[in-house]
Amino acid sequence: MALLASVLAGQATGVSAVESADGQAAGDASQDGGVPSARGTTVVMRDGTRLAATVYTPAGAGPHPLIVAPGAWWTMPQDVLLDEKRELAEAGYVVVAYDPRGLRSSGGEIDMAGPSDVADVSEMITWALAHTPADARRVGLYSSSYGAAVALNAAAHDPRVAAVAALCPWTDLFDAFVRNGTDAGTIATYQAVLGSLDGRLSPRTRQAFARLTSNRDIEGVRAWARQRSARTFAAGLNARRTPVFMAGEWSDPLVPAGQTGRFLDQLTGPRQLWMNPGGHGDSSSREAALLQPEASIREHARDWLDRFLLGRPNGADRLASLMVRPRNDKRVETYPSWSALERSRSQVPLRAQQVSGDDGMRLLTGLDSPADSGAFPVAGLIDSVGPAPITALPLLLAPLAIVWRSEPLGVPWRLRGSPTVRTNLTSTASEGTFVAYLYDVDPLGVGRLISHAPYSFEGAVPGARFAADVPMPAAAWNVPRGHRLALVFDGGDHRYSGVGPVVSTLTFSAADTRLSVPVHPG
Repeated sequence: MALLASVLAGQATGVSAVESADGQAAGDASQDGGVPSARGTTVVMRDGTRLAATVYTPAGAGPHPLIVAPGAWWTMPQDVLLDEKRELAEAGYVVVAYDPRGLRSSGGEIDMAGPSDVADVSEMITWALAHTPADARRVGLYSSSYGAAVALNAAAHDPRVAAVAALCPWTDLFDAFVRNGTDAGTIATYQAVLGSLDGRLSPRTRQAFARLTSNRDIEGVRAWARQRSARTFAAGLNARRTPVFMAGEWSDPLVPAGQTGRFLDQLTGPRQLWMNPGGHGDSSSREAALLQPEASIREHARDWLDRFLLGRPNGADRLASLMVRPRNDKRVETYPSWSALERSRSQVPLRAQQVSGDDGMRLLTGLDSPADSGAFPVAGLIDSVGPAPITALPLLLAPLAIVWRSEPLGVPWRLRGSPTVRTNLTSTASEGTFVAYLYDVDPLGVGRLISHAPYSFEGAVPGARFAADVPMPAAAWNVPRGHRLALVFDGGDHRYSGVGPVVSTLTFSAADTRLSVPVHPG
């Protein structure tokens, strides 16, 4: 935190504050010492959908900068989504927080951050400018999770948006639900069930979830997801150099680590991404202030908005584009870009265990082993306070699991970025699924999970060898001297929906399996 504090402590940026109509500096809107007011209201969209909103208005005449906050997906109604809404109003912002269409108290049906949600944000801005003392030149969007994805997509389309703070957004919705040709079935089902309990899915959204969980018309799902992904609309953000702050977590089950980093590198305006330990939103919740005092995500998000909407020279924009707190280290590291984080890659020499003749390692599909991704959906939250999912390597035996190990490391490794695996295999079936796990293994044989990814194939010729490339979600993990890296394949994981027969045989080449990891000097 010392690194962040030293920068945020007050280096002027040389950018002057925007002036309001009466000549006041944007950060100096008049205040009469009173408390902000709050009122509930209903805003009617052009298509007749009624959205439930709460408006927080600062004391004083204004005009005040405006923050529009679309709500999240589940268990976070508008009155608790941003617990600091009143604090933002006390700081001088008009805040309009609302339930997105189809969720909680709002009418309509869930559009999954699609065109209707994008239009709703713009109409909320227009309504706020007409019905509150908001300044049209200082409009920001601030939200978490589902609302953060809505905010990014909307900012790319509405030129009035002057800054965005998006906490744990997806930026590629297809990548969130389909990993290396494998449906993240448990995750998709979980999202669909919660959406049905907390709101009303549109027919198109319901159809997309049904196709995800049944592995049907995946190309149709891809097209649907593309219109709901910020990476599709990066050009709109770049055209206006819209300042974008994002936060993400290494163990997010919905947003694979690395997705937001690749989107960061698409942006050309002011941009920042802060990656922390945790699952979906764990590092940016109020509870995180107790569990992770080093990760003041919401505080920095507010500093970002203050810098670009209030014109405060607080130094928030002078930090590096990428800030990283590793999963097993409290120190914050900085990088100029995501590509810089992953620049140095090393091939890891691996030695196969339990080779069964003809240089082959045999695995049965559809069966699980003690290698595991961690209990969904709480694994990320547990990881945020330290304990990674663990296994004991001596328990990983063929044909339920096959293992490659490195030699003990002679020096510490700082693994930063996305591990990748390339292997050659044959199958007794034309389709199948396996799951790859990367572990940090101590001298006692206890493995701590660094990353994991499924891989599915279709149309294989039984008995014919083919290649498989398996990119894994990014990680930031320090591997101590004397530890080994272990690559484990098994036939299933509770997070993913496999394809092919319940039990078929995959035979992997022991010698032709390669592991590449991005490594920085220890």
